[in-house]
Amino acid sequence: MAKKIFIGITCLFICLAIIFHTQKNDQSSKETTESTHVIVKEETKQTTQPLPGKLADWNLILVNNEHKIEEEPTNLKELPDGHKVDSRIYDDYLALSEAAKKAGFELTIISSYRSVAEQEEIVARDTQNYLDQGHSEEEAKELAMKYLTVPGLSEHHTGLALDVLDTKWYEDGNTLEEAFGETDAGKWLAQNVKNYGFVIRYEKGKEKTTGINYEPWHIRYVGKENAEYMTKHQLVLEEYIEQLKKVGK
Repeated sequence: MAKKIFIGITCLFICLAIIFHTQKNDQSSKETTESTHVIVKEETKQTTQPLPGKLADWNLILVNNEHKIEEEPTNLKELPDGHKVDSRIYDDYLALSEAAKKAGFELTIISSYRSVAEQEEIVARDTQNYLDQGHSEEEAKELAMKYLTVPGLSEHHTGLALDVLDTKWYEDGNTLEEAFGETDAGKWLAQNVKNYGFVIRYEKGKEKTTGINYEPWHIRYVGKENAEYMTKHQLVLEEYIEQLKKVGK
């Protein structure tokens, strides 16, 4: 009789242990599932961050090889060095220049606003320079257009773009070269222009999208929120505008 009671008690304990273990696993599974949902929800939230810009925004005007400027700006303002920019980016550029100076890099503007007529003169001048060096007409045009755009298709017509270099780099005899991107000043520019509403317009690896070679010196104003978003998601202006079109903005 005692043996039967002992066996019964043992079976009872075994059953209770199985029930407890099952409940514990169910709870653990539930917690894991809930945790997974939270992670997925957070990731979804991050990838669906609202686009800050709108296609109609003045600072998102697209001028490239496929989009000719429709109207040249009239609201230009002269910077202290004589270069002109859209008056709406005047303060932000000066703030960028001052920040660069505090970081140890004085910026020299090589080019800012250019009218279509001025662009035509530059293309003709550079082409002639290569002709004078003995190149054929075809070679001269190709060399001249390596870092130039067809008049009417240049971002410089907008008043929102500038070519800037570190003054010391420039005074040492360097000019608009890809190597500038590897200098301390070039790296600082790439990391910090977004804080002032600018982006490096022609990024390395995006040549097929922009139609322009990598230009670490060419900065373009798009506004602070747009610049932050584009930099975070590694988008050039063409890609950003396509995203805006997809969401109907």
